[in-house]
Amino acid sequence: MESNSKLVVRNVALIIAIFICVFLAISLVTFFVLRKGPPEVAVPKVTNKDLIEGLIILQKKNLRALIDPRYFSDQPKNTIVEQMPKAGSIVREKKDIKLIVSKGPIISIVEDYMGMTITFVQNRLQEIFSFQGKTIRIGNVTYVASEYPEGTIVGQYPPPNTPITNVETIDLIISKGREIHAFQLKDYTGQKVEDVMQLLALRGVLVHIITEEVLDPSMNGIIISQEPAAATVVKRNETVTFLVGYLPSEEEKEKLFARVLNFDVPDDIEEADVRIVVKDRISEREIYNAENVGGDSISVPFKSYSNTIVYIYVDNGLFEMRTME
Repeated sequence: MESNSKLVVRNVALIIAIFICVFLAISLVTFFVLRKGPPEVAVPKVTNKDLIEGLIILQKKNLRALIDPRYFSDQPKNTIVEQMPKAGSIVREKKDIKLIVSKGPIISIVEDYMGMTITFVQNRLQEIFSFQGKTIRIGNVTYVASEYPEGTIVGQYPPPNTPITNVETIDLIISKGREIHAFQLKDYTGQKVEDVMQLLALRGVLVHIITEEVLDPSMNGIIISQEPAAATVVKRNETVTFLVGYLPSEEEKEKLFARVLNFDVPDDIEEADVRIVVKDRISEREIYNAENVGGDSISVPFKSYSNTIVYIYVDNGLFEMRTME
């Protein structure tokens, strides 16, 4: 019995020893497999290739790309100039490969922005000069009437190809679309004269008022007739005459006129604040205050009594004084 017991113990010990050996062997294999990581691969050459082509080549090798864009005067835009690690290096799959990619030549002259928008220029200046240690910003912006679409750049200073060495700002001239030089009159009879004056003032048309006594309160300030007639084509600075009804009570204090003040900002003024003040026997009041550029035509409808004085200020300085009888 004792020999049988020893045999059983020996067999159990042998089984345990075999189990431990198998466990250790499996553990060692697992350890080395895990330690080995992804398969190794040789880094392909992607320098002097287009960026998209280079990315496709790296993707086929299961490698990732880190892109570092820089300006190069002798390398076309989107060309891979350098790579790290170099071609032929042995790395694991999914390794990051740094690519230095050309953004094109360093800009040393003012570009041509004709036909572009101010938003495009803002973004372009930021893109170009943020890498060159120089700041160039948009300077004066002038809006002019032109045949080009509204918002389109039609002029710039300095002009294209100017060296940027001493350039700090770029002035832009932007189209505000076609200006209305002539239009067809409608039939304004039955409308309030103030509303029609406002409409015609926006088109630079002068308004002359002739009053006619009326008894019906609803006709007070209403256009009775007009000259020229409806469908007539009128141009800027031409005059339209309205016969307007006024109550007798209004006629007594009447020396009140519906007027239009026209003022053309001199062409040699780049940008200025224009303020217009009128003074009659009732009060002194401001009828216009806005920023304008040279060449702008201002038309402002207003009412005043006889012997009205008009003061036109440009940048807080008295530019012109007029008297209206």
